[in-house]
Amino acid sequence: MSTLSMTGFGRATSEQNGIRAEAEIATVNRRQFDCNLSLPAGLSALEEGCRSLVHEALTRGRAQLTVRLTLPPAEQGSRIDPAAVKAALAALRDLAAESGLPFELSLSELARMPGCLPEAPAPDPERVRPVVEDAVSGALRSLNDMRRREGETLRRDLEKRLQRMGDERAAIARRAPLVAPAHLEALRKRVAELGETLPPDDPALRREMVLYADRMDISEELTRLESHFKHAVALFDAAEPCGRKLDFLCQEMNREANTIGSKANDAEIARHVVELKTLIETFREQVQNLE
Repeated sequence: MSTLSMTGFGRATSEQNGIRAEAEIATVNRRQFDCNLSLPAGLSALEEGCRSLVHEALTRGRAQLTVRLTLPPAEQGSRIDPAAVKAALAALRDLAAESGLPFELSLSELARMPGCLPEAPAPDPERVRPVVEDAVSGALRSLNDMRRREGETLRRDLEKRLQRMGDERAAIARRAPLVAPAHLEALRKRVAELGETLPPDDPALRREMVLYADRMDISEELTRLESHFKHAVALFDAAEPCGRKLDFLCQEMNREANTIGSKANDAEIARHVVELKTLIETFREQVQNLE
């Protein structure tokens, strides 16, 4: 369940006792949960129940639920009222004559005028509730099937990105022990250029190296990065949706990468940090698609 895409679409129909309901639901990315409902006229009493069904299936994201209802023919109220049609026709002819305007009106246009086709009475919400909620539940199952499929695709992509991030971390870890000796060698060369020589055990030189090594020590940051990567993998298999936690974890990864970049005074490490931060950003962009 953990890697569920926030985008998807589901549709289902249900029919009971001559009443047919069709439900469609579409979801898109959103940090919080939001649900818009479009129900047939007169069924506002069903909104709370339908919204609860959607919220049980989605923890965040924006959902648009549309329900259409078809009643038995005897309840559709679509029979033409001849008297109303004749009265409307006469009134329109009189108005055209008084105004001196040509009278042109088709029968279909006339039948669509208010009162010519009596409106069907609003359905009883409690009578149609079972068939409506059954259709909504079916649409949600269809939606979640699609979200799971897309979530698995996202998971494979994220796992590849995590692997590349781990490779960059490993490259930094390999380079880190070489930075202090390289700095020492650079110091010796500069001193030599000035015509001086320093013994290997020079106290000032050793003090400088100790201070430098302490300032550029990134072992803690590398350890925390590795822990974050392992945590991300564990979240993929967690029982609850992982998108929000992974989003927070990306912030922590980026913080460690920034600290490494500021502490490690080394061009090669800086290149790996730039690549690592780019990967973290693209990883986070993909995480935005997970519930």
